[in-house]
Amino acid sequence: MSQQIISDSDLIANVAKIAKLPKEEVTMDLKIYNSPIVSSLAIMEIMTFVEKEYRIVIKSEELIEENFGDVLKLKSFVERKLQDK
Repeated sequence: MSQQIISDSDLIANVAKIAKLPKEEVTMDLKIYNSPIVSSLAIMEIMTFVEKEYRIVIKSEELIEENFGDVLKLKSFVERKLQDK
């Protein structure tokens, strides 16, 4: 089991960069999945970033609102994946 710590500020900064949003507009409750301001392409880029950054594999069936609904859900999902390593 891996015990990697995920920094809120780092995750927010990277989501902001990928989604091309000002960092100050991205919060842990920013809607990602089915968002009017985060494109589907940005969601795929966030998924790719998370896979590379945390060395996890995200299956296509895991790309759901429960896991990618907002930044906090994304963080919780990544932490669960890291625990399962």
